[in-house]
Amino acid sequence: MWVVAAGFGIPAPFVASFYLRERTPPTFMGLFPMYGRGPLDRFSPEVFAIFLGLFTALSALEAYAGWLLWNGEPLGARMTLVLLPFEVFYWVGFAVPFPPLFAIVRLVLLAVGWSALR
Repeated sequence: MWVVAAGFGIPAPFVASFYLRERTPPTFMGLFPMYGRGPLDRFSPEVFAIFLGLFTALSALEAYAGWLLWNGEPLGARMTLVLLPFEVFYWVGFAVPFPPLFAIVRLVLLAVGWSALR
């Protein structure tokens, strides 16, 4: 959870700033647009920046849920399940391919370790 939250949440405000200034998303090492080319990309840069800001907040909540899980708190597991549909919305909206794979692993590990939570 921390990898996804950090890898995709931390750059989002910087991408939003660039997008607002340049009116186009930055590219990742010249290979592909960051957070771009998904369904949310059809909105104006201002609206897209708001989506990125909300995604940043969601990533912070995901990191907090990961911290709670690390400490064996059942609230972290419940937060994970509640946040996941919102995360899927943004992953699809931004066309990011890797987080869904991490989500599958996260759900399997959560199911296996559910009884170990306090």
